[in-house]
Amino acid sequence: MNELRWLHLSDIHFRGDEQYETQRMRDMLIEKLKEISIEKSIDMIFITGDLAYQGKAYDKGLEKFIEEILCVTGVSINKLFIVPGNHDLKRSQLRNLIIASTHTDEFKIEDDTLRTLKDGFKQYNAFYKKIKNEDCNCLYQVVNSGEINIILMNTALTAGTNEDDGKLVIQKEEFYNTLKILKDKEKCINIVLGHHPLTCFSTNSQQIIINMFNDYNVDLYLCGHMHKAGYMYDLSGQRTIPSYQCGGGMIDGYATVTFLIGDLNIEEKRGNLTYYKWMIPEEAWIKGGSEGRRALSGEIELVLDRFKEEDFTSIMDIDINEDEFRRFMMELHNILKKRRIKNSNIEPRDVFDKFSNMKCNKSVEKQYHSLCRYFPIIDEIMESSLLSQIEKESIPNIVISEYNNLLGISSNGNEIIEGIVKNIFEEYSGSFQCSNTLLKTYLKILVYWSIYECDIFNEKI
Repeated sequence: MNELRWLHLSDIHFRGDEQYETQRMRDMLIEKLKEISIEKSIDMIFITGDLAYQGKAYDKGLEKFIEEILCVTGVSINKLFIVPGNHDLKRSQLRNLIIASTHTDEFKIEDDTLRTLKDGFKQYNAFYKKIKNEDCNCLYQVVNSGEINIILMNTALTAGTNEDDGKLVIQKEEFYNTLKILKDKEKCINIVLGHHPLTCFSTNSQQIIINMFNDYNVDLYLCGHMHKAGYMYDLSGQRTIPSYQCGGGMIDGYATVTFLIGDLNIEEKRGNLTYYKWMIPEEAWIKGGSEGRRALSGEIELVLDRFKEEDFTSIMDIDINEDEFRRFMMELHNILKKRRIKNSNIEPRDVFDKFSNMKCNKSVEKQYHSLCRYFPIIDEIMESSLLSQIEKESIPNIVISEYNNLLGISSNGNEIIEGIVKNIFEEYSGSFQCSNTLLKTYLKILVYWSIYECDIFNEKI
């Protein structure tokens, strides 16, 4: 599969007693999806929550509506992905008391509490099984589909009150154990489906989610809940992770009724999203409907930042936490202590003569200037009495060893630096919990430090 095309719906709010306006819109939606599918086939369907209105109408009408969508798009049932929303749960006094308790960062969701919260989704789970013919994991799940991983995220676990926004929490342990499966899936495209925008979570839960998205190769987050189409780009990590929000699926005087079509070239890791909006007076679907200037045309460019070819200078923008870098250094020493690394000559030379000898371009010098500010951290550890002389030499020795392997087969110093980082990363990446981007940055700092301190990069190419 060279391209992936998906349909994103949300907040259907099926009631069972729909008024004319909503019935008309949904019938025309089926016709529009048939037209779009004839132009180009749809591969997957995502429904991000609130299938029913206040958990009531999981009936034949909703079942028929979903089956019609599958029929006109030609999408098989195993390519339909659904997550619950806050209207897909049964509210109760006990649940409300538990949720009020979760609105503090210190609260820990124990097993019996988790069971009670999950019980609120029994009706949704029964409908899910009827539609999908499989049991619903009503928290978090990774579904593999070849080169694509779809992550189902129940954001409504602690939802159900009128004061949810900014207070939702995740079940940290289970979320972590689910997401870390993606650590070795860096060549796959990883899409998370959830009902709520991330801003609906508590500050602490937001940070945990964003950290895990960054560390475990998540590329996109698709959601709904707000009944307005939109987008948001999280820039707080080592890369940009976009969220795309679908509007409502019921006419109520407030919602902007929309659906999204995503087109992604799997090889190029780029494409576009097209928003479609229901025009109430005209009773017709048109392109558009998203808030935000980037989507004024009805389309918005889709670029998976994780797959961008790393610019030699882009790494300079990454902010390194010095304490975390120290911990990485000590972890690496402990790993290397168990391996026998051949000793090498580590006498230093002038670093800029080295760059000239090795035909490095100016971006190498710029990157070196940016990263050399972390050299004192390495020097501090190298001078520590906690390490033996052999342990202190283990890190420069693995860099020098890789340098010697690459010297005769590389045309310039840029290739050698990237090759050293790549080879050491492939050897040791499974031993560290930090993101791949951050680990490569740490390794690049060590390579530049080794160039400065050790007898490499002296040969002329």
